[in-house]
Amino acid sequence: MRYHLVTLGCAKNTVDSMRLERALRNARHAPVDEPGDADLVLVNTCGFIDAAKAESIEVVTELDQNRPPDQRLYVVGCMTQIAEEEVRSAVPSVDATFGVEAWDAVAASLGPADAAYDIPQQTVLPMGPSAYLKISDGCDRPCTFCIIPTIKGGMRSEPTERLLGEARMYAAAGVRELVLVAQDSTAYGEDRRDRDGLAALLEQLSAEVPEVPWIRLMYAYPGRVTRRLAETMAALPNVVPYLDIPLQHGSDAVLRRMKRPSLRTAQRSLEAIRSAMPDVTVRTTFIVGFPGETDAEFEELLDFVEEQRFDHVGAFTYSPQPGTPSAGYAGEVSHEVVAERYGALMELAQGISHERNRELVGSELDVLIESEAPTPSASGDLVVVGRSHRDAPEVDGLAFVRGEFPTGALVRARVDGAMPYDLLCSPVGEPIRA
Repeated sequence: MRYHLVTLGCAKNTVDSMRLERALRNARHAPVDEPGDADLVLVNTCGFIDAAKAESIEVVTELDQNRPPDQRLYVVGCMTQIAEEEVRSAVPSVDATFGVEAWDAVAASLGPADAAYDIPQQTVLPMGPSAYLKISDGCDRPCTFCIIPTIKGGMRSEPTERLLGEARMYAAAGVRELVLVAQDSTAYGEDRRDRDGLAALLEQLSAEVPEVPWIRLMYAYPGRVTRRLAETMAALPNVVPYLDIPLQHGSDAVLRRMKRPSLRTAQRSLEAIRSAMPDVTVRTTFIVGFPGETDAEFEELLDFVEEQRFDHVGAFTYSPQPGTPSAGYAGEVSHEVVAERYGALMELAQGISHERNRELVGSELDVLIESEAPTPSASGDLVVVGRSHRDAPEVDGLAFVRGEFPTGALVRARVDGAMPYDLLCSPVGEPIRA
């Protein structure tokens, strides 16, 4: 059977889709690039917040309306795990729904594959020079706003040998960056009573694939960025000085209602990583409009962002999820106020990001080229697109480099100009390795 897979949501969903593809290909089903050429279209959904659910329904509806009569449509993943009836109600003609991690069940439901499809027994590899390595799934944290434990269950660390094997596979395929993801990456090993499991994993990965120049850590939990972890990151040559640590708010009162670590705890983690890696790039995310958020509490958030000068800030407007404690909290913040606060936060964060980028003008850094071909700029120069180590794929800024370089090249470049999120660069010498 020919299939087309659509992936929505975060990087962790991207990894889940790769595992689904692995199951389908092992069953000798064949991928196609266009939904119109497929016998089966699958949508791997996100159900984390209302906007993600709405996008999932919109995409499934559009695919359903445009599919030929003999094409099957399956909906899988996070949204169908917690809101299957909502999907069925919105799009009644969906042929089948599956929850999270039901990849083998999806493949089994299709029956024997057509022998005419000669699909190599290969692992699905990422497109481009970066790959996500999902080190654990599920979460044990008590956050009152989060539906992830309901969707995914408790935290489960992936076996270390499996992760090292995947890393070797990616390295052999020419991947230049491994991005470690999880619901809570710093919990790695806790289910095996290993408090320093993540530090040990980084040491093993760094030694196992020294040819991969960048190993990046995402989704650290405040308070779990220990001095041991920070010092390990600083000591390993291919672990980049970058950390994504979602803090969620800058007011202790709001953090208590969220059941998140205190500002003091968060600041200890920030101090640990900045002490060990003075040049570290820190990314964080915040929730605006949590129930009961007062003007004074929001001002505390702005003051915290101004004080910490985060390199990258993402924000979500609060979205109550049925079944979470905060969905029943009093003190709903009006949509108008939430929108105003979101705009104020992002305006402040953008200004700080621009200042941090301007500080880089005249310095040199390595840029990982992602574009497949150069394109002409307004001045007529050919330009390729990539990222410095300061920017994670899909969520942070870009670096535009004059010249022609292949995808996967690591180019030493001088920063000539700075935009709020992106950098304008010129190459310095030849690429390190394509």
